[in-house]
Amino acid sequence: MRPSQFHLRTASPTLFVGPKCRAAIRIFNPLLRYALQQASLEPDVHAIRKLSDLLGPPIPLKGVVLERIDAAFLLTVCEIRPVRSNAELGQLIRALAANGLRLLERDASDIKTEPLFSNAREVWSYQRYPVSVRDRLKIAAALNEGGPQSIIELEERVRPSCDLLAAACSLACEGRVNLNVGDALLGPDTIVSGR
Repeated sequence: MRPSQFHLRTASPTLFVGPKCRAAIRIFNPLLRYALQQASLEPDVHAIRKLSDLLGPPIPLKGVVLERIDAAFLLTVCEIRPVRSNAELGQLIRALAANGLRLLERDASDIKTEPLFSNAREVWSYQRYPVSVRDRLKIAAALNEGGPQSIIELEERVRPSCDLLAAACSLACEGRVNLNVGDALLGPDTIVSGR
């Protein structure tokens, strides 16, 4: 093989796409993917978007904007949170506030907190699980009539033609249902609610 045929491989970006995303979000860091998977499952987050140019003095941050019910947050992800002086933190907060944002900084230990970390990854592993129209309608009707309920209760009411836990995870990835993934391991007692 000639020397000119050797190429340095760089980490190629992948994309994160979810029902709350206004556009695909480039992912260079696995921690950001995990954080976005978790954010997409939060009922309080209603939109996820790229960070557009900020007004005012430049701030050395990259991130994604999470539009929550209470405010818009700049989500930044890092292995370990940076140490900032009070002056630096004040400048950062003012720059974000001028753009209608608040800071949500998450490090690896935050993102990998259990059971949320494992649950969100498991939910997203069913992203492409096929759920028939009939099962979708039965699940939606049961949640509409009975309100939030556990997977096992929902399964008794719906009698789906598929694995209900997998179907609920797939529907959560589509933004059709909410799953309580932060309190206990994903399983028969996981609470499902309609959007």
